[in-house]
Amino acid sequence: MSLLIFSCVSPKKYKAKVAEVEKKEQENERIKRQFYEAQNLLLQSSDSLKDVIIDLQTKDYQLDSLQKMAKKTFDKNNLLTKELEQKEEELTKKESEILGKEKNISILKNKQYQRQRQSSELQKSIKTAFSSLNKESFSVKEKSGRLYISLSNKLLFETASIDINSEGKKALQKLASLLKNNASGLDIWVEGHTDNMPVTGAELPFKDNWQLSALRASVVTKILVENGVLPQNIVAAGHGEYLPISSNATPEGKSKNRRIEIVLLPKLDEIFELIGK
Repeated sequence: MSLLIFSCVSPKKYKAKVAEVEKKEQENERIKRQFYEAQNLLLQSSDSLKDVIIDLQTKDYQLDSLQKMAKKTFDKNNLLTKELEQKEEELTKKESEILGKEKNISILKNKQYQRQRQSSELQKSIKTAFSSLNKESFSVKEKSGRLYISLSNKLLFETASIDINSEGKKALQKLASLLKNNASGLDIWVEGHTDNMPVTGAELPFKDNWQLSALRASVVTKILVENGVLPQNIVAAGHGEYLPISSNATPEGKSKNRRIEIVLLPKLDEIFELIGK
């Protein structure tokens, strides 16, 4: 049978068929290789795509983290900005307060300078006006920003009396004239003082040294007001025997302790008002 078929097909056609078959087999192998190569490329592409997806997911996570961090930073910056604005407002307020305090300090210093000048001029005027009196009857001195005018009871009163004598009245009238014209802006304290000898005599209008000192201070105050000193600027007080300037063990010491002190001092309400601002 083979021989029959072989005899029916020419060698030329047979070779052509064999060549065609071989060619198709080669083409088939080529297609297989291309398929495998494409399959490999597809697998590689799939792996690359997975890597790209993972990379994108990672970057998306990083971006989300950055966005959250950026929001936190933004919120924190807003909070810091508000705090900074609040601090700036407080600083501006403090600076304004400091400027106000500095201004008040400057005013206080100026007032202090004016008061010192006023006190110095008044002290000179009083010393000149009372130059004829001896040192035991009268003294004037400045201490701690206050001017102290001391008049002995011997100059003003008789023993155990609250009535001003004629010499004392003249001295107080002269002093009132000086205070009226030169003590503006000052408070005036009239303070009575005694020695430690007990008061005796049922007919006296006072029961003890405290009452005696207060009554004498009140009498002196009344004369000063009657001669032009403004009543709203003057205060009368009695200290009795409790603020001595000398020992009560000697007659000389007791004599020094029996006195009226007129104290001139700056108005405290003005100072406290400036300090409080």
